[in-house]
Amino acid sequence: MKTEKQINCPFSQLPFRSVLSFELLIKDIERIGLMTNHPMKDLAKSTLNALNRVPELKKPIRNTTLLDENKDLVNQLMAFVINPLRHQNSMEACTAPFGQEPFFATELMNNSLSCSHKLLEIAKGGEQDLSLISKLYQAYLLILEKFYNYKIDVDLPFTYRLTDTKEGYIKYIRKQVTTDYVQVRELKKHIKLSLEDITKLLDNTEDLELWNEIIPLENFEFSGLIHFNLIDITQDFVISQLKTDLLDKKTIETNEGFEVLQKRMRALFDNPKLKFGMAVAPDEDANMNLNLIWDTIIPRSQLKCDQYLGTIYEQAFRENRIINTPDLTKLPQDVVIQNLLDAGIRSLAIVPLFIDKTPVGMLEFACTKPNSISMMQVKRLYDVFPTFALALKRSKEEWNDKIRAVIQDQFTAIHPTVEWRFREAVGHFLSENKNGGKTAVESIVFNDVVPIYGASDVRGSSLERNLAIRADLSEQLKHAREILDYARQIKEMPLLDDLCFNIQQNIDTVQNGLKAGDEVVLIEFLTKEVDPFLRLLKERFSELEEPVTDYFNSLDPHLNVVYKKRKEFEESLTLINQEVSEIIETEQVKAQKVFPHYFEKYRTDGIEYNAYIGQSLVKGLAYNDIYLKNIRLWQLLVKVKIARRITLLQPRLATKLDVTQLILVHSNPLSIAFRQDEKKFDVAGAYNIRYEITKKRIDKARIKGSKERVTQPGKIAVIYSHADEIRDYKKYIDYMIAKGLLTNNIEDVELEDLAGASGLRALRVEVNLSDLTPNQIENSEIAQVVSGN
Repeated sequence: MKTEKQINCPFSQLPFRSVLSFELLIKDIERIGLMTNHPMKDLAKSTLNALNRVPELKKPIRNTTLLDENKDLVNQLMAFVINPLRHQNSMEACTAPFGQEPFFATELMNNSLSCSHKLLEIAKGGEQDLSLISKLYQAYLLILEKFYNYKIDVDLPFTYRLTDTKEGYIKYIRKQVTTDYVQVRELKKHIKLSLEDITKLLDNTEDLELWNEIIPLENFEFSGLIHFNLIDITQDFVISQLKTDLLDKKTIETNEGFEVLQKRMRALFDNPKLKFGMAVAPDEDANMNLNLIWDTIIPRSQLKCDQYLGTIYEQAFRENRIINTPDLTKLPQDVVIQNLLDAGIRSLAIVPLFIDKTPVGMLEFACTKPNSISMMQVKRLYDVFPTFALALKRSKEEWNDKIRAVIQDQFTAIHPTVEWRFREAVGHFLSENKNGGKTAVESIVFNDVVPIYGASDVRGSSLERNLAIRADLSEQLKHAREILDYARQIKEMPLLDDLCFNIQQNIDTVQNGLKAGDEVVLIEFLTKEVDPFLRLLKERFSELEEPVTDYFNSLDPHLNVVYKKRKEFEESLTLINQEVSEIIETEQVKAQKVFPHYFEKYRTDGIEYNAYIGQSLVKGLAYNDIYLKNIRLWQLLVKVKIARRITLLQPRLATKLDVTQLILVHSNPLSIAFRQDEKKFDVAGAYNIRYEITKKRIDKARIKGSKERVTQPGKIAVIYSHADEIRDYKKYIDYMIAKGLLTNNIEDVELEDLAGASGLRALRVEVNLSDLTPNQIENSEIAQVVSGN
């Protein structure tokens, strides 16, 4: 039953009567006394003889002084419930039905709970009395079993926390309850319930007011005794909580989160004095190290990052292994060891964390006593080390994003070509204001520059992404449904029917097409409702252990969902974009050598770039239109190289994707201005805005009179407005056909009008993919073509 939600409970105390009774236990003892070969036969007979001398113990016991007066006999009775051999190593006790104080307990139980500084409480109680609520649930389920022949396990999944406030120890306990010796008597005739009524109850487990309306608890009385066993689950519970904690980035980035981690570690190591530390692997830039997550045992104010070089910390990373040192005094002394000893540290374990052989961070565990940390204790965390590594990597990436955001806010990422102008403007600003003036930094504007735009877009990426999401979700939902169908053959449970129904509804949703937000809702349904129920079935039914294990093995270990088709899609998309980006970056370095120009590349589901060229962008160099022609031919050659590379890449793509490519020609010079609010360049002037509008909408343009998009795989669309703009391109195309880079398939088409942009045409050329030899783009050859030599 879910305990995360607020439970509607109308009671502040138990609404029924409960009395201690040994009646059912005595009947068990009588049966044992009649068995010829039972090892406890003689003890059973002597116990029954002793009970005959104290007949009051055979009746309901309302005065506990009777137990004190017959302590030895009670102990003898309890030997049939709790094995005396377990008294030293098991926390067990007996109470009256749903009673608070045990009338009998093992020695370990008494030692663990009798002290005032030891506190046992439900780990996630909140403001509700979950101890009372758990007893109410148990009472209801016992009633369902006896009077309605509907049996459900009464061992509710509440986790208890045992805290030693004096020593600081924390343990997590699961309470296992046995109700074999409990009788339920009705004080008022119970009403009959249909299967639908019971299903309604089980569908509303958070509404105990509804339960009491249907089954009034005051109409029943409970007698007998309850036996319970407290089982230490600290290791499993803490590791589970750690994995949950690390999903929240605040756990890594805040002092409060770090304290939670340290408490978890102390509980796991069973050492309240344990010291825990963690750090992100630093970047090569020493200045950046000051800003990284660095919650080490020795503060960074005392030890700088480079002082760890040549120590056991570097050794742990170099050898990629955990280094556990039982006693630091036995190691050769260095600055790190000395600082640790000065802090009182004697034993130390260092855990380097890697992802794909790349160091991402480290964990450290220390104690003031020697030989206090064992490798066995550290190995308990093996399952959670990958989660720590991912959390540290994520936090490092987010932290670096914050740093870049501050830099962008206060300064900007300045392209080298135009850096001189910013330095000039800032120089003017400082000169004007050195005597207390308040002159603002002058506007940064470049006039009479020609824009250059190109895009290599992945065709149908949104559709393929949606298909991949649907395929993964459908596979996981169907796999879960198969297991639940099998479970229904083993054991009939209304909750199974309800969950199967919900799964089928979600399968239908996936097959009918996902809407915005559906993916998040479905993943939450799988992780919060389906997966926990499958784990419960695995624990309850041995037949389901293998299929449920197979189910969880099919999930991505980091995302906890089926991530096959999506991974294939993302890897294919990433591979394409990496190839395209690499070509553009490599060739852009060459193009800048011909004549410096402003260039920015950005990634969507493909790669786009903006560039501007003109005299105002440079200082100390003379601009000529020949450089514009040079870069236009460069554009075409790069597009051919991309088309060929992506064609060669196709066999490596798990998801078949292809690219469409376009070039937008705009021959009229325009002005660009640096926008201080957005820290980027933008076109200036109302007339020039048409260029920006066209650029944003052109990839969806269709050929006039048809539904065909102008951009197609294997072709390059050169978009233009006037015939004069395309004259040079035609010459370059002839040259590229002669070189075998393009085919003779050339189309000159008119495009449908776009909102804000009309009268556009496209020259569409086909890349020659019969020869996939990489075309080399040489500046000298480009110069010859554009100069006509």
